[in-house]
Amino acid sequence: MRKIGVLVLCIILLLLTISCSNNTNDITTEVDSKDDNQKEITILIKDYELWDMKNYNSVIYAYFKRFEIENGVKVNLDVIKGNNADDYNKKINTKLYLKEGPTLIYIAGYGTYRNYTEQRIAVNTEGKIPNFLKVYDSLCDDGHYFIPVGMTHWAVVLNRCAIDKLEIDDPKFDWTREEYLEIKEKWLEIEKEYFCESDYEELLTFMINNIEIIDEANKKVNLNNSKVIQYLNDVREEIFSGKYIINNDYTCENFYNMVIERNSKEYKQASKLKYVNENDSLKKYSLLTNGLKSLEIAHFINMRNDVALPNIIKENDDLLATCGFIVNRNGKNIDLGMEFINGLLSDEIQLEMFKSIEFETAYPVNREIENDIEKIEKEKEINEKAIKLRKYILQQVKIGNYKRSYDSRIIKEIKTMIQKDFAKFIFADQAYTDEQLGRELQKLENKYNMWLNE
Repeated sequence: MRKIGVLVLCIILLLLTISCSNNTNDITTEVDSKDDNQKEITILIKDYELWDMKNYNSVIYAYFKRFEIENGVKVNLDVIKGNNADDYNKKINTKLYLKEGPTLIYIAGYGTYRNYTEQRIAVNTEGKIPNFLKVYDSLCDDGHYFIPVGMTHWAVVLNRCAIDKLEIDDPKFDWTREEYLEIKEKWLEIEKEYFCESDYEELLTFMINNIEIIDEANKKVNLNNSKVIQYLNDVREEIFSGKYIINNDYTCENFYNMVIERNSKEYKQASKLKYVNENDSLKKYSLLTNGLKSLEIAHFINMRNDVALPNIIKENDDLLATCGFIVNRNGKNIDLGMEFINGLLSDEIQLEMFKSIEFETAYPVNREIENDIEKIEKEKEINEKAIKLRKYILQQVKIGNYKRSYDSRIIKEIKTMIQKDFAKFIFADQAYTDEQLGRELQKLENKYNMWLNE
């Protein structure tokens, strides 16, 4: 009898174990279904993009489980871990030519996807995702290969105290980068600001975009020229002009850490100083808010009457971010994958994306819920300035003025390399002469061109 009791107990424990392993709150990270008849799809996603989705695109993340429950389809996540961009790409590529590979590939806000269309990995979904017809036309200029499900335009917020101190009118929504630079120059004449990584990136972005040093079509970089040399000298002079508060005891290595190495004490200290003093600065440093999310932007306007504006500081680099999916040509159950995307584009889920303000940064790409959004704003008595900002940005999206950043993986990597390599010239303990800069830039030019043509 004791043996029978033990046997029964073991069976009960086994059943409990199986039940726990199928808890609906769990999301698997590998395809591990043992039931060959189980309908399933697999989404390929990078580990840091998954973290970002959980924290900032919660409506999309929650839909995984909702789709499972409502459709009886298991949603697996194939999470890719890598050490650098090349490592991620190599690991992803090994998945894309499997006979029954991942169904969908998640593309984060500023992620690249054109390599999938160029390699004929992406499926042309035309006519297969009904709700795709509801997406704003300007977001579909790459055809039906990349399917956006949410979009973001990071607003810039100027402090009311700075505007009042400068005794200027609030900038209009159609302000330009030149206007921003003029306002910033006037501000730095009367108030010094703490210098950190964001200031460095801003200065370098101007240079990379304006001087057109990257010719991707011909796989060529042109660094050793008078324009680059002059810009390097100008950037160095700007940083050390006395307009910014910097640590005068820092060496080149300290400054490099401050603007490049995110885990360094110099980087963390500079970011902390910028954050602590941001209310006395021209613009908010820590505020990352989608200008389209009027429910959230209204809070910041209501609190201090700060000025929320479209972000034109980096021109085309930061105008629009869209997250979405690519359907993998070699994926398993791609019809179910397109059904999954269709659900994300439904009026109901897209409206949830707008209403969620705590853990959702994306704004709907579905144009057919605009009236519902306006009703919500009216019911909640949202600040009119926030509504006008949303409508202005949305109009720029509709007419194609605000487009997704189309930088390829190569362009992104070269920009990162330039930011790192140029730091040693800009923050050198002893300023380089033009001749020395020319020699160093030629070395980098040769290095980049060799890398481009490998």
